Amino acid sequence: MQDFLLIDNLAQLKCISDPFRIKLLECLYDTSKTGQQLADELEIPRAKIHYHLREMEKYGFIEIVKTEQKISIIQKFYAPTAKAFIPAEHLLQFHTDEASAKQDTEKSGKELKVQIDEKELPQLKKDLKKFLKKASSKSGDTHYEVHIETVKK
Repeated sequence: MQDFLLIDNLAQLKCISDPFRIKLLECLYDTSKTGQQLADELEIPRAKIHYHLREMEKYGFIEIVKTEQKISIIQKFYAPTAKAFIPAEHLLQFHTDEASAKQDTEKSGKELKVQIDEKELPQLKKDLKKFLKKASSKSGDTHYEVHIETVKK
């Protein structure tokens, strides 16, 4: 078992971000186990366990450490490939500068340019605040940003 495994792509990060898969990894740290042993321990259907084991094996988080044949069934024992899984820095970068934010806005196509009479600007700001407050309370986790630039003619 390695000391750590570097997660270097989003598919891997998505795979390991599932709380159930983290629980499976925790169960495997002490001793290697089969899918059936995990199903019995967690009282969860074996098919669900095997699905998650296959996904974690596909992305390199677990591996088969031994196999045993019992009658006509081949039992696979799984163990983690590393003691720790660390996401690469580029997967966790956030844009903080204005240029990056503008670039993201351009990519998402959510920039709206409006020309308005200067006298109507205070009412627009008031209406926008009201609208955004209402929209934010409905969706809960959505974040809205409004940048207003005044342009002289």
